[in-house]
Amino acid sequence: MPPSGTTAPLDTVTMRATARALLAEDAELPSEDELETLTLWLRGHLMLALPVVEALADALPEDDAPRACANVAVMETRTRLSVPPGRTLPARVARAQRLARSVNTLCDHYENLSGGHPVVLNPQRAALLRLWNHCLGCETCTATDEHGVNANLKCPAADALYEDYRRAPRRVDRAAVSGGGRP
Repeated sequence: MPPSGTTAPLDTVTMRATARALLAEDAELPSEDELETLTLWLRGHLMLALPVVEALADALPEDDAPRACANVAVMETRTRLSVPPGRTLPARVARAQRLARSVNTLCDHYENLSGGHPVVLNPQRAALLRLWNHCLGCETCTATDEHGVNANLKCPAADALYEDYRRAPRRVDRAAVSGGGRP
């Protein structure tokens, strides 16, 4: 039995639905505000998926083809996340579509590599995922002021999750995960 809080199932249905909003053939061009929201959701999905797919890939032998493919997808996703938004609406839409394609790709790798089994992450990454999951869906954490800038409201739940993250060990206790000894 894995230690409490170190499994990280991804909600691929929600992730793919967000990506579909930009990639579907019948998708309508979003407004500036809708595009900003979709882009934030896609970035959040990618930040959640990256460590999970990395952990799955790292569990495979170094010469394994699925591991190499997943690692390429992870590197490409990190590159896409580092690209700043464009100045024009078409440039921002194109960037969001690239992020949406990365979401779909990481969902594919997650589904192929996990086989429906929970993924064991180091406790610090698991704590960070819990914090991100909370902040992405929390009205307090995502509240904006009249200029559309994050209002930085105090959220006790986010503060507690941040403290959990800060105090979490950086390594997985292999004995606790496998039930003692090496598998």
